[in-house]
Amino acid sequence: MQLSEGDVWSLPENTYAAEYPYNHVYETESGHTLEFDDTPNKERILLYHHSGTETEITAEGTKNSINKDSTYSITEKNNKVYIKGDSDVTIGGRHKVIINADGDPNNNYDIQIGPNANVNIQVDNGDVNISTLTGKMNLYAGEDFNLTVGGTYRLKAGRIEEDSQTTTTRRAAGRYHTFGGPIDHN
Repeated sequence: MQLSEGDVWSLPENTYAAEYPYNHVYETESGHTLEFDDTPNKERILLYHHSGTETEITAEGTKNSINKDSTYSITEKNNKVYIKGDSDVTIGGRHKVIINADGDPNNNYDIQIGPNANVNIQVDNGDVNISTLTGKMNLYAGEDFNLTVGGTYRLKAGRIEEDSQTTTTRRAAGRYHTFGGPIDHN
């Protein structure tokens, strides 16, 4: 399996490089700060809360945010996000996505990948579980379908139907058992 390379990233350093008389600062009694820096080629805006939560906009237009506690966001209508470059999300705890919480019909969750790219799911230590409680599960491969199992491969079904458009070949390094009654090889 071809895996994507993991990126290690961190928040860029604060770009403070203010020069007098270009930096305009408003600071409150508790230590909140609002800073507008017009230093040529180093212009920036900083909103700082005394807890350490801050948002900085650099001279290049980069927005850096540090939040020292939780973040909550509610959108009453639509939410659209366009990222022209790369996107990395690192989560130290759990992550859950609930789609169609209201149960409306035809609210689908689609993941569509453009041409010449792969989808990789990797679990370093644990299981991968996929379930549909009342529906069908459909897999389609435009080319080969490869399955490699390091342990025992078990398939349990109410009925098995296989339809091969050409030759069917099965090999076993050891014994090959077929049980059933009756067994029809015609």
